Parts: sequence; structure tokens; C-alpha cells
Amino acid sequence: MGDTKIVAITGGAGFIGSHLVELFLNKNYKVVVIDDLSGGNILNLPPSKNLYFFKKDIRDPSIEDIYKKYKPSMIIHLAAHFANELSIKEPRYDLEVNGGGTLSQLELAKKIGVERFVYASTSCVYNPSEYPLKEDFSLCPHTPYGISKLSGEYYCQFYKKHYGLPMTILRYFNCYGPKEDTNFYRGVVPKFIDQAFRGLPIVITGNGEEIRDFTYIEDAVEATYLASIKEEGKNEIFNIGTGYSTSIFDLGHNIIKLSKRSLDIQYNPRRLWDETSYRTANIKKLYDILGFQPQYSLEKGLTKTWNWYERLYGISSIK
Repeated sequence: MGDTKIVAITGGAGFIGSHLVELFLNKNYKVVVIDDLSGGNILNLPPSKNLYFFKKDIRDPSIEDIYKKYKPSMIIHLAAHFANELSIKEPRYDLEVNGGGTLSQLELAKKIGVERFVYASTSCVYNPSEYPLKEDFSLCPHTPYGISKLSGEYYCQFYKKHYGLPMTILRYFNCYGPKEDTNFYRGVVPKFIDQAFRGLPIVITGNGEEIRDFTYIEDAVEATYLASIKEEGKNEIFNIGTGYSTSIFDLGHNIIKLSKRSLDIQYNPRRLWDETSYRTANIKKLYDILGFQPQYSLEKGLTKTWNWYERLYGISSIK
């Protein structure tokens, strides 16, 4: 493989993963993608002679042979059984994939001796707070998804302490942008865009006053890249967000404005399991250690996202 750096990305055909694959390819890395396509799409991946794709479950023992062949210097572990609501319906499978799958990848990282193991966690591990969340705030996930992702963090810490495996943990806050599916279990941004494209009312679950930190995908992957490759990011935990708060109501109105249509807003009852009214990142650590500052306002990010869906589906898909 020569002197070219090689990175392995699990879940690389997914929403965040495919954008990260593109970024690393643009930085002249060779990229090994492990993805079973349960949530990803092979069409998300760019054509490249430096991209090696393997359709595998992250728990598949044969991945060891792949890693031994390509010798990645870093594993970025993004693959997961995704979504809070889905995890409530399938808690055992959620734990097997998110807990067991992370453990499998850590074991492989230890065996092949990577320079860094980067673990994609979630803001769902935090105890809900009305204040912007710092990395050292208390942790208290309230769904199987959050619980299983936190277990992965603890496994990373264990492998760092007992085996000296360098690691970085990233807690993502409501990423959105091109390539994200519009299915039931995906984020609120593609759901609202899909409703607007079809001329349907924007349906808010809750009262619309819920606060989130919406992070455009290009900011998310740039922060991920810096945290992964910079020495200062080693053995650290970082929030991946913007530090800005947006209500779901305001998000809905922003998307209605982009649609240039007169659409109603409707409300469904809040889901019983959702205990989080306010979730915003404190990203001071991300700036202080890595020098990262988000480049996309919500308006700029939503406009780019809307334009991508419009190109994908065509204006004719708006009824």
C-alpha cells in the first residue's frame, strides 16, 4: 500500500460515514469501508480507486483478514443500530450491534495495533439539561440506543487504560444534510423536508418548543477529521455540534420558508420515552484543543440540504 495512509471506516456507506469517506479520499487517504448496508447505501460512496468496500456486519470475524491485508492506521467506528425509537422496539439487537459490535472492532484494533480508534457516540448519552452540555457533564441515557452507545464509550476507555489503545470519542448533536434518508427513524430535518416536498403539513411531535443543536454535515465531518488526525485529539472526548440552539417550531418555519409554499404546522403528542426538551452542545473544548469553529449557520445548512433534495427528487416531486 506504499506510504499512503489508510483509514478504515465502519458504517462508511451511511449518512455521516459517506461524507467522511469523501473527505478522507480528498485528503489522499486510502479508505476501507465496512458496511452491511442495513442503513447505508452503496450509491452514497464516490467512485475511487482508493476506496475498498466490503459488505460486512461489524461483528463478522472475517473483518480481521481485511484489516490485516490493508493495515489501516486508524479505525473510525460509525456503524450502529440507529435511532432512539427503533432501539425501544429492538433493545436486544441494539445492544448486540452497538455494544457487541464496538467490542468486536476494539478487539481488532488491539490485534492490528492501530494508531487511533475513533468512536462515534451520541449526545443522547447525556443527562438532559437546560444548559449547553459540556463533555464532563453527567451522563444518564434514557433509551436503549443511548445506553448501548454509552457502553461503547466505556469499552473504549477500558481498552485505552488496560491495553494502551489510543482512542477518541465523539458525541454528535443532530447532524443533518445531503444523503440522509427520509424514513420514519431518521432525523427531523429530512422528515420536515419530505413533508414540505409533498405539500403536506409539517408535523411536530411535541409542542415545538423543544431545543436542539442542528449541525450541518460538512461541519460534523470536518470536526471528526480534525479530532481523528490531530495528536491533540488523542484520548479525548469531544462534542460535535455548533453551540447554537434552535426550537423545532423555528426549524419547521425555516423549512416552510425554503419550500416557498403555504404549509400548516400540526402537532402530535410527545413520545413517552422522550425526556429531552433541551439539548445543545458546548463546543469550547472542540475550539480550544482543535481550533474548530462551525462554518454553517442553520439557514445556510438548510438551504444546501434543501437544494440537494430538490436535485435528487426534482421539483416535480412537489405535488
